Amino acid sequence: MERKLTTIFASDVVGFSKMMGEDEVKTLKILNERRSVIDKIIDENGGIIFGSAGDSVIAEFSSPIKASEAAIAIQSKMRTMNQDQPDSDQMTFRVGINIGDVMISDNNLFGDAVNIAARLEAEAKPSGICVSQTLFDMINRKIMASFEDAGELELKNIDFPVKAFHVLENKGTPRFTQDSETIETVVKEAEPGSLAVMFFKNLSNDEEQEYFCEGFSEDLLSMLSRYNKLVVISSHASFAYREKSKTYKEIGKELGVRYIIHGSVRKLGPRMRINANLVSTDNEKSIWSNNFDLKVDEVFDVQDKIAEEIVATIVGRVEADSLNSIKTKRPENMDSYDLVLQGLEYAKKGNVIKENTRKAVELFEKAIETEPSYARAHAWRACSLSNLADWEEDPDPKMFESAIESAKKALELDPSEPEVHRIIGALKLWFERDHDMAKYHFEKARELCPSDVFIISRYAIMLIYFCEFDKALSELERAKRLDPFSHDLLFAPEAICQFWMGDYEKSLQTFKKVKVKKNYLFYIALAHKKNGEDELAAEKLKEAHAMTGMDNDSFIGSQPFNNEEKLSELKGILDSI
Repeated sequence: MERKLTTIFASDVVGFSKMMGEDEVKTLKILNERRSVIDKIIDENGGIIFGSAGDSVIAEFSSPIKASEAAIAIQSKMRTMNQDQPDSDQMTFRVGINIGDVMISDNNLFGDAVNIAARLEAEAKPSGICVSQTLFDMINRKIMASFEDAGELELKNIDFPVKAFHVLENKGTPRFTQDSETIETVVKEAEPGSLAVMFFKNLSNDEEQEYFCEGFSEDLLSMLSRYNKLVVISSHASFAYREKSKTYKEIGKELGVRYIIHGSVRKLGPRMRINANLVSTDNEKSIWSNNFDLKVDEVFDVQDKIAEEIVATIVGRVEADSLNSIKTKRPENMDSYDLVLQGLEYAKKGNVIKENTRKAVELFEKAIETEPSYARAHAWRACSLSNLADWEEDPDPKMFESAIESAKKALELDPSEPEVHRIIGALKLWFERDHDMAKYHFEKARELCPSDVFIISRYAIMLIYFCEFDKALSELERAKRLDPFSHDLLFAPEAICQFWMGDYEKSLQTFKKVKVKKNYLFYIALAHKKNGEDELAAEKLKEAHAMTGMDNDSFIGSQPFNNEEKLSELKGILDSI
C-alpha cells in the first residue's frame, strides 16, 4: 500500500446536531453558504478535500504553512459572516491540523495522522484552531500567528498523548520575527560604508549557548549601528541567512552591502575564543581578521575592539576613536548580562507564545536583582511588560504603570541607551498621550541609533500621528534599505501615509502586502470609501468590527493624533460608510 507524508486539515460545525434539530432547512442552507467559502479557501491554498460527511471537512495539504494559513483565513471569514447575524443564523467551526505519514487507498487517506487531526479538531475552541506539536514545529515563526500551549492531550482512540497548541490571533510586538523570505527592496549601488553583521556561529558543545552567540552578534551590530558614517543592515535581514548556503558575494548583492562581518564563538567554562572576520563582498577576500582568547567577563572589551577595528578599517582610525563617545554603559556583573541575553531569547519569541513573554519578564527581573544599576535590564523589562499586556483581553493598568517606572529607571541609569528612549516614547504616545515627550524620546532614539529598523519604523509611526507624512515615508524608505526583506512593520505605516496623502489606490495596493490585516482593516475600509468603492468599504468595515471587537468610536479613540481635525475627519468618513 502506498504511503506518504502529508498535512491533514479537519473541521466541523460547533453544535451542528442541535442546529439541525431546530431547523434542518435553514441549517443546511447556511452550511452550504459557508462550505462554498471554505472550499474556495482550501483550494486557493493548494488543499484537496478527500472527505466530507455532514458538517465535516477533511482535506490534505502538501504544505503545513498553507494548511495553517487556510485555517486562519477560514476562521477569519467565518467570524465576519457571523457579524450582525442573529444567534440562530450564526455558524461556528473548529479546526484541527496535523502532519504525519498516511496510507493511500481508493483515493482516500488513512492512519493515525488523519485520526489525530480529527481529534485535535474536537479539542479546538469554538472558532479556534488546534495543531499538533509536529505541525507547530514546522510553522512556528513562519506564519503570522501566536500560540497557546494546550499541553499533552489524551485523544480518543489514540494510544499515546499528543502535545498540542491552540492557534491565536497575532499577539505582542513582532520585534524580531522573520516573516518574509522575499527581498522587497533592490539596492542598485551599495554605499561605501555599508555592512552586514552575520550571526556568529556557536562552536561550543552546548547548543544552549546559541542565545549567547546571538546576543554577542546583536550587541556588536547595535554598537556599529550607532555610528553615523556606517550603513548597518538590520539583524532581522542579516540573520535570515543563518541557515542559507549562499556566498558572501551573493549575500552582499541581495542586501546591498560592501562588507560582511562573520565569526564564531567557542565558550568553554569561564573562558572563550572569539573569531571575527571582515570580508569584502566584491571579491570575498578577508580584509581584517582576529582571534581573541579571553575570560567571559572580558567579552565587552572584545566587542569594543572588534567594533573599533572594523570602523578603522572601513572609515579610518580617527573615526574609530570617536566610538567611545557613543558607547552605552556596560554591566559590571556577567551573570546579569547573561540573564538579559536569555531574556532577549524569550522576548524574540514573545509574540508566538505568551509564556515566552512572561519568562522574559522573569529573567529581566532576575538580572535587575543581580545588578540593580543595569539600565538595559530595566528597559527590556518595560518592553516585555508592555508586550505581556498585549496578550490580555483586559490588561491591568498597573502593568503599564510598572513598565513606565522601569523605563524611567533605565533612563535615569543610562540616558544614552536608544531602546530606553524608544520604549518611553511608545508609552508616552500610546498610553499617556503626552505628545511632546513622545516626540522627544522617539527623536532621541532615532538620533542615538540611526540604523535600527525597528526604532525607525516606530519613529515613522509617531510622525504619522503628528501628520508629518512626507517625513514618515522618507524614514520608511530608509528602513527598507536597512531591511530589504521588509514586512508588516514597514508596509502598514507606508499604506497609512499614502492614505492620508490622498493616494487611495496606492494605499490599497500597499495594504495588500500586509500579512496580518486585522489592525488595519479600518484604514482599508477608509481607503475603499475614499476610492469610491462603497460596497468594498462596507464589507471591510464589517470585517473590522468582527475581527477587532471595536466600533467606530473605539477605533477613533485608539488613534493618538495630536490633531483633533484628523480625528474628526476619521469619524466623518467612517460614519458615511
